[in-house]
Amino acid sequence: MTSILRVARPLACALTLAAGVLVVASLVLSGGDLPTLLGTHAVTLAVFLGAIVVGELVRLRMPSGRDTAPLASASALAVAVVGPIQDQPVFQVGPGLVVLVVAMGLTLAAGARRLRRLPVTVAPLAARLLGVAIAASIVRQWGVGGQTLWSDQMRSDVPRGVVAVGMALAAAVGLVVELLLVAAVRAERQRTPWTTATRDELGEAAPLTFAVAVTGPMVAVMSPILGLLALPVALVPLVMAYSAVGQYARNRATNRQLIATLSRLTEEGGYTPSRHAERVSDLSVRMGRVLGLGERELRDVEYAALLHDLGQISLTDPIPDGATVLAAPSDQRDIAAEGARIIRKAETLDTVARYVELQTTPYRQVRELGEEVPMGSRIIKCANAFDDLTGGSDQPGDVAAAIERIHLGLGYEYDPDVVDALTRVVEDATAGRVGERRLVSR
Repeated sequence: MTSILRVARPLACALTLAAGVLVVASLVLSGGDLPTLLGTHAVTLAVFLGAIVVGELVRLRMPSGRDTAPLASASALAVAVVGPIQDQPVFQVGPGLVVLVVAMGLTLAAGARRLRRLPVTVAPLAARLLGVAIAASIVRQWGVGGQTLWSDQMRSDVPRGVVAVGMALAAAVGLVVELLLVAAVRAERQRTPWTTATRDELGEAAPLTFAVAVTGPMVAVMSPILGLLALPVALVPLVMAYSAVGQYARNRATNRQLIATLSRLTEEGGYTPSRHAERVSDLSVRMGRVLGLGERELRDVEYAALLHDLGQISLTDPIPDGATVLAAPSDQRDIAAEGARIIRKAETLDTVARYVELQTTPYRQVRELGEEVPMGSRIIKCANAFDDLTGGSDQPGDVAAAIERIHLGLGYEYDPDVVDALTRVVEDATAGRVGERRLVSR
């Protein structure tokens, strides 16, 4: 399941940063009167810079755990397309100055986040800058017969709807470029296939991406009437999306807590060691990311890994140290089947129950008999064996012995791709993690 598109570290991050620097330098040096910009459009700049900074400070945590800043992106794209503003001079500047304005806003935002000890990374900001540069170039520089989308918004013979759709498409192009670059950086950081990171980035953020793409044109259309008030008015739908996504994330966190509580039944009953289920779950999710599983599959793997030992509560005599990897195959299957039977009482967890039920199936049955065993089950089987064999220890000797033991069953008991993912996760503490360990991070 390895991918030829897996990005080598730190290629994606370095390329994004270099491209961001080159774009900013080339566009700024291409021309533009910065003193005039600062003197003539001081009020406009203050409003847009303030919106970008606030947008970066109130990032949105997606259900997958990734942070995004739709308010900052929408405000930056609004700078790229805005023209006439009531009670203010027409914002007639080139793409270079637009990029410079957005770069100033992102720099101020990064400083503000550092002061508040919030994580900051440069690569996603460079990706956003590139996206804005592309949108600004399309709207303000590219055109037919000397006419651009930006100039069309001041012509009475061009329908406003046509201009707005054109601007939205330009903003969408910029956003897609930004998301592709962010996905590449994310794939590099998590050691996941680029295709998977791109699918998750575009899929999870799709509704927000649409809202962000139309915000700029809304500002451009409303600003001749509402003035600078058009910006906060146009951002209202995104603010409402914050609430909806936040509620969804809270609901998912509640479900996760309930399942984690249920998983502790085996610990409280003395069947499994303390935090065994949590460790297997964390390890399984990280391995799943390395293998390229999507966010929905990862959620099911996480739940199944938490509940993978639930069937042990039916045992009269607990297995020593709860290590099912050392139990007889028939006992392993009985435990898995009992756990799946209990989980299936919740109708929404049928996939989770299937993962648990098939977690004991040897890989040779997949290879030789063509038996369909979900990747989630193969991952849990390997992660559980690793934690059983190490006893939760992270000492190098214990880890090496466990990996060696698992390799003895390579291709027979365990899927080679899964074992490869386990090895990567064990050797690299950042592999498969969403969160950053350093302050200076995304």
